[in-house]
Amino acid sequence: MVSKKIKYHHTGLEVFIFKTFTSKKAFSKLFNADYYSILIVNSGSFSVQIEDRAVTIFENDLLVVPIRTSAEILIIGDQLQICFLSFTTAFVLEHSIRIQRIGYLDFYIRKLPWKIEIKNKDLPYLISLLEQLHRKTRKSSKQIFKEEGLILCFNLFLYVLAEKYHRYFQQLNKKITLKEKLVLQFFKILEVNCRKHHDVKYYAETLSMTPDNLTKIIKECTEKTAKRFIVEAIVLEAKNLLGNEDLSISNIREELQFDTYSSFSKFFKRHTSLSPTEYRARLNSH
Repeated sequence: MVSKKIKYHHTGLEVFIFKTFTSKKAFSKLFNADYYSILIVNSGSFSVQIEDRAVTIFENDLLVVPIRTSAEILIIGDQLQICFLSFTTAFVLEHSIRIQRIGYLDFYIRKLPWKIEIKNKDLPYLISLLEQLHRKTRKSSKQIFKEEGLILCFNLFLYVLAEKYHRYFQQLNKKITLKEKLVLQFFKILEVNCRKHHDVKYYAETLSMTPDNLTKIIKECTEKTAKRFIVEAIVLEAKNLLGNEDLSISNIREELQFDTYSSFSKFFKRHTSLSPTEYRARLNSH
């Protein structure tokens, strides 16, 4: 059985606040391999098989399950209550202020244990951020600045979570390998240069290596190619610029270094299924 707590569902996003589970079957339905899953245990405990390892999660523990990762619930204890957030890569592309932050977070998650024990002083803040996000998703679609508020709450939670992982990473005195250091350097260079430079070759040369070698290392450490990260960053920049009514689409095309309006339009539509004009019209309709 599941307690009757309010749930909000947005395409690519799910948020639960203080939800109680007594059924392993119902709890198992939360985890979807197409979503990032982030969970904080308010009370109780459970055991989960993630890939080939069993992990037990207790009160005040935080669990992150990366996308494309299998999770099977083994046991749930009495009075299991959780706060839960899950989202797709597509949702992040649509709502993230900086896509590279997901790159950082995913990198740390895959290097560190999925489970982190949250300090008592940090727990209320993390939960309050989820509560704010939940409230934003419950607001009427007619409320002014609803979308902007949701985006800010979502991104703030991700920034705070990435900081927690970064701090935990340092506390463990983990030594970053040369490959992992290169991945983090790539993210930093991409964040600054994605508007002007669209080819893997530029980033490889900046890092003093070949494009093939860069692609191989990025893929090995993140399960995504360097080109995929570059494309996602450009799409996000385009979406952000299209939200500025003071900029014409021709201005945006120039800002993003596309040679012609047609090449920009084709690129944007190939990766979003909408032309720049259609995307802007949809923003205005909202």
